[in-house]
Amino acid sequence: MTAKKDMKTLVEEIYSVRDRGDIEGTLALIGDGCTFRMVGNARLAPLTTETSGHDFRQTITQLIAAWDLSKIRTTGIYVDEDEQMVFAHREGEVRHVPSGVSFNTEFVDKIHFQDGKPVKIVEFVDTLQVAETSRMIQFA
Repeated sequence: MTAKKDMKTLVEEIYSVRDRGDIEGTLALIGDGCTFRMVGNARLAPLTTETSGHDFRQTITQLIAAWDLSKIRTTGIYVDEDEQMVFAHREGEVRHVPSGVSFNTEFVDKIHFQDGKPVKIVEFVDTLQVAETSRMIQFA
């Protein structure tokens, strides 16, 4: 079982490296075997489709390249040591690099741990904002 302090420290380190745009550093901290998905309707796939393995690496690479989180701050971290799970609340300004569009938002990550490493990341974001900004969908 991973200690509460160790899970919190690793999550903070992952965010620090990710927020600098360091793709390889982020992937090294997360490790192999992790899955990722944003919570939302299947119509917003691939955002809302759980990815793993090579697809996980590709998804994380694309997210870090496309979304500048350098102005995001972590406002709270809750660690459930018994369930080996971390909830992190983050907020601030996000910039979509390809379009240059910036907006203020907040989101929550739910990170499951096993043997000291994240094995599942579920992100609760404003998927409509993400889809509109990245032009996955367009409204008249």
